[in-house]
Amino acid sequence: MAKGSMCEAVRKLSIDSQIGGIGASVSSALASSGAFESVRDAASSLVPLGALDAPRLDSSAFASPNYPIPDLSECAEGFRTNWHQLIIIGNGFDLQCGLRSKFGDFFRPRFDAIGSISDCTCDTWQSVIEDNGLTLWDFILEGNVDSPWCDVEGTIERWVLSADQTASESPSYFTRTVESLKSCPFSDRDVISGRNEGNQYNESRLYGNVARYIWTLYPEIRTNACNRAMLLECLRQELHKLERAFAAYLANEVRTNEAYAKKCKELYCAIERDGKKSGDDYFTSTSVLSFNYTDLVERYFDGGEDGAFVNIHGKLGGEIIFGIDGKDCMDNPDAVSFTKTFRLMQRGGSRTDKLIWTANSANLQGATDVIKVYGHSLGRADYSYFQSIFDGVDLYESKTVLVFYYPYDSSDESKNEKWRNNLANSINDLLVGYGTTMNNGDHGKNLMHKLLLEGRLILRGVPID
Repeated sequence: MAKGSMCEAVRKLSIDSQIGGIGASVSSALASSGAFESVRDAASSLVPLGALDAPRLDSSAFASPNYPIPDLSECAEGFRTNWHQLIIIGNGFDLQCGLRSKFGDFFRPRFDAIGSISDCTCDTWQSVIEDNGLTLWDFILEGNVDSPWCDVEGTIERWVLSADQTASESPSYFTRTVESLKSCPFSDRDVISGRNEGNQYNESRLYGNVARYIWTLYPEIRTNACNRAMLLECLRQELHKLERAFAAYLANEVRTNEAYAKKCKELYCAIERDGKKSGDDYFTSTSVLSFNYTDLVERYFDGGEDGAFVNIHGKLGGEIIFGIDGKDCMDNPDAVSFTKTFRLMQRGGSRTDKLIWTANSANLQGATDVIKVYGHSLGRADYSYFQSIFDGVDLYESKTVLVFYYPYDSSDESKNEKWRNNLANSINDLLVGYGTTMNNGDHGKNLMHKLLLEGRLILRGVPID
């Protein structure tokens, strides 16, 4: 260490302290008292002249969104190191690229059509349903009583799981629907649609609309005693119709949105290249797990040595899947066919074997190096996927780094703070939930703390226009 370098390092750290003015005052006091000279003299006697200068960290390099993703892979001299990243993208990715892919955008005109029904005659209902391509789930969601109206997967779960609640004190969705089907729902009553002044639905409206739809489209149910199996099959068929309708809507949005392709390429490349290793020291591979039904990103995908691209729930041009998480439902005969897990099995599965590099007790370094997430809600409907991924890389023991991205607006820090807070809460829920599944309960409780201490949990902003 060159003579006086420790003196300058201490002075620099004092002046650059986060408490600013106090740091400068401390520096001045130390200098006037001769403390710096004492430190310098002590350093000179212990460290030989000509040694390397002490490293100096540029704090701006670690400020969001510009801090680097750490490379925790072990490089053996003379050998190339395998390096792998998994990129997980959700609907927030497409939304950031300007695509109108929200369920709300899709359902709004369909709900307007329901609200326009002028009377309760069978002919009127037949006409409105056919002209607008409506499904039973449109009426269920439009009349949602106790959840957000565009929460498709949550609504599917509540209705399907309610088939087993016939003995509960409060009648289930199934029980009330079956009751409403026992008598003709077409009468002189007022049209049952829309919200009241308090923005709440009257439950009788919901069940009346469901009954009218079923009487219109499923005469076999109204002429026979409706049972649980018949209603479940009706819900299943209607879900497939809804999937086809949404696929047609989304395909049209992609086709007519001229700016989408360019923005899609720019955003994906920014995420893909962030912290990516290259050069003679690395065999680099990338995999993408997309929860979207769009597949334009695949045009810009380069898997490298051993990567894969998977639209896990199907993609436009083929079958797409709406469903519920199978974690607690695979032993439920009523719900299993509505789970994403079962639906994926019906399709023959997907080539997901290259999505992650797994770890084992003999080779923890062999796990995927970085997992990047952008635009995914981290919600319950896809929890099983994250649990499987974290188990596969042995998240607690391995060196895998988690990077969660959010849109970064350089002109609006309040917006950035809101995005960061929302994302942080979702990450917390995900990791706390995952921690409860770990065999070692103490490890589960301190998982997030360990990731942070090791620099393996990062919230990172991606600049937007």
